[in-house]
Amino acid sequence: MRQHHPWFRLSPDNQTPVYDITALITLLLCLCIPNLLFAQTSGLPSKSDHEDTVEKLKDRLHQIEEQHRKELADLKERLGVVEQRQSSLSDELAQNIRVGAYGAVAFETFHDRRATHDGNFELLISGQFHDRIRVYTEIDLGLPHGTADAEQAYVDLLLTQAFNVRAGVLLIPFGKFNLDHFDPRRDLIRPPSVARLVTPTTWSDLGFSAFGFVPISENVKATYEIQVINGLTDKFLAAPGYLPDPGLQSARSGLRTDNNGDKAVVGRGTLKFFDQYEMGFSGYRGEYKPGSNDLITGIGFDAEFKPRNVRIWENFQLRSEFARFDLQGSTTPSSLWGYYLQLTYRFWPSALNSTILGRHFNNPTFALVGLYGRTKMNTTASPTGSLTGEQIIVGFNYRPVEDYVFKMEYQFNNGQFNQFPSDGFLTSIAWIF
Repeated sequence: MRQHHPWFRLSPDNQTPVYDITALITLLLCLCIPNLLFAQTSGLPSKSDHEDTVEKLKDRLHQIEEQHRKELADLKERLGVVEQRQSSLSDELAQNIRVGAYGAVAFETFHDRRATHDGNFELLISGQFHDRIRVYTEIDLGLPHGTADAEQAYVDLLLTQAFNVRAGVLLIPFGKFNLDHFDPRRDLIRPPSVARLVTPTTWSDLGFSAFGFVPISENVKATYEIQVINGLTDKFLAAPGYLPDPGLQSARSGLRTDNNGDKAVVGRGTLKFFDQYEMGFSGYRGEYKPGSNDLITGIGFDAEFKPRNVRIWENFQLRSEFARFDLQGSTTPSSLWGYYLQLTYRFWPSALNSTILGRHFNNPTFALVGLYGRTKMNTTASPTGSLTGEQIIVGFNYRPVEDYVFKMEYQFNNGQFNQFPSDGFLTSIAWIF
C-alpha cells in the first residue's frame, strides 16, 4: 500500500493528490506583509520629523533676518558717521575759509584811440586753520587779456603784536597805493600816473617778510613791514634802436626766479596820529642785472588826512604820494620820480532819500574827486634829457552801498611821460563781496 505525504490529500475520488495551496499562500502572506508594511513605514518621515524640520528652518530664517538687521543698522551707523564728518568738515571749512571776489568794468574813450571796454575780476580766498596761522590769496583772473596771475598768495605766522612772519607771493609795501589798489575802494577808475610809471603798480614778488604793529601811545600808532624778495629786473631796458618801455612796469619779475644772485630789500613804515593823520615812508634797494652790481634804489612818502569832529572838514579826505627810483648803470632811464595830490569830498543831499537813488539804501553817498599829478623820467633817449608828464582828473562817484560804486571821470593828460597820451572820458562800475 502507498503512503501519502502529509502535505497532500486525496481528491474526492481518492485518486489525485492535491496540495493545500490556499493554506500555503495564506501562511506566506501572514509572514511577509507585516515586514513589508514595517519597511515602508520606517522609510517615510513621521509627523514629528516634519515638525522638527519646519522649526529648524524657521529658526535659521530668524537668525538670517537678525543678522541682516544688525548689518543694516551697522551700515546706517557708519553712513551717519560719514555724513557727520562731511558736515563737520563743511562747517569747519565754512568757518575757517572765506571766499570773495571783486571786479570792475570800465568804458574808456580817448582822443587818440578807439573807445573800448576794459575791466578785471579777482578772486579772494582767506582762511585761518589755527589761531596763529592764516592764509590769504588774491588771484587776478586776467580779464579781458586771458592771463591769470596771483597778486597775493601768502601764509602768516602770528607770533606777537610787534613781530610776525609772512611768506609767499607778497604785495610790495612801497607806497600806500600799491597796498590799497582794490578798484571798489578807490575813488578814481585808473591809478595816477606816478603809481603806474614810477611805482610799478600792481607790484608783487616772491619772498619773505616781517611785519608788526607797535602802539606808541594812546593816540600814536606805528606799523612796519620789511620784505626780502627777488626784486626788479633789467627788462625795462630797450633793445638797440627802440625806446624803452615807459617806467618800471616791465621790470617786475612776473613771479619768476631771480635773474641775479642778489636779493632786494623793500619796506614801509607808518605813523598814525589820532586816527586822522597817517604818514608812510618806503624804501627799496636791490641789484637788477645778471653779472653786475648795479643797483636800483627807491624812496617813497605817502600821507593821508581824514579830519574828524570838525563839521566843515569831516567830509573831506586828502591823499598824496611821492616816489623816486634811481638806476645805476642805466641811462635810459637813469631816474624816475613823480607825485600826486588827491582831494575827495563826500556828501549826500537828504532830499534824495525818497528817490530811487536813496530808497532802501542805508548810507548812500556821492563823492567829488580831484587829482593833480606830475611825473618825470631822466633818459638819454630824449633830446632834452628827460620826459615829463602832467595829469589832472575830475571825477564823480555814486555809492548806494560801500561795496558798490559807479564812477565817472575826465582826464587831462599832457606831456610824453604819462599813463595816457591824450585827454579822455572814463566810466566804470566796481563791486566787492
